Amino acid sequence: MGNLRGTPRQSQILELAAQGQSDKEVAVALGISVHTVRSHLQRLYRTHGLTNRAEAVASWASQETPAVPPVATDDGFEERLAAAAEIGASAHFPVQTVEALVQLELVNHERESSGLTQLAWDARLADVATLAVRQMSELGYLSTVIGTVQGPDDLEIHAENVGYWSGINDMQLHGMFVADPKQRANILGPHRVMGAAWATTEAGVSFLSVVFA
Repeated sequence: MGNLRGTPRQSQILELAAQGQSDKEVAVALGISVHTVRSHLQRLYRTHGLTNRAEAVASWASQETPAVPPVATDDGFEERLAAAAEIGASAHFPVQTVEALVQLELVNHERESSGLTQLAWDARLADVATLAVRQMSELGYLSTVIGTVQGPDDLEIHAENVGYWSGINDMQLHGMFVADPKQRANILGPHRVMGAAWATTEAGVSFLSVVFA
């Protein structure tokens, strides 16, 4: 994807969309209508040759990553997040999953900055990641599929980064992965392909799995 340059309003919309907000939530946050949000996005699609919202967010997020550090939290945030995850698991709340395509752009931006080859998206690894986030949602805590799930016949799963947050926030989790030496090493490892997925429960906790092979 090329460099995504839009108007200040379009940048505001993409920033909120990258945090996992819906068109309605973006409209409320910016004090505009849902129709206006979608009109801005449609103009971006036409201008930059994009086909959907996910592509626009991914392109914007990949170029904005260097300037966006992980969000600072108060001392009790992790405890509250862990408690919410446990509540969601014990209450057996429904789980919604979605492929985390933005992670591909963020990972490849990091690899390119380090002089490494870019990775391709593999839908089969995205399925493995979906299985992983469903499992974490049901358990209420972080776990890994490494050593427990068989990868596709022609792929050996090398590594997995996992994390959770209060809602889908690709940039936040990527920033946390990059800040952790082991997970950054996974991002920069000798891989060819990756897949990633989010799972969100009604308790408001979103789990992310990024699988490399």
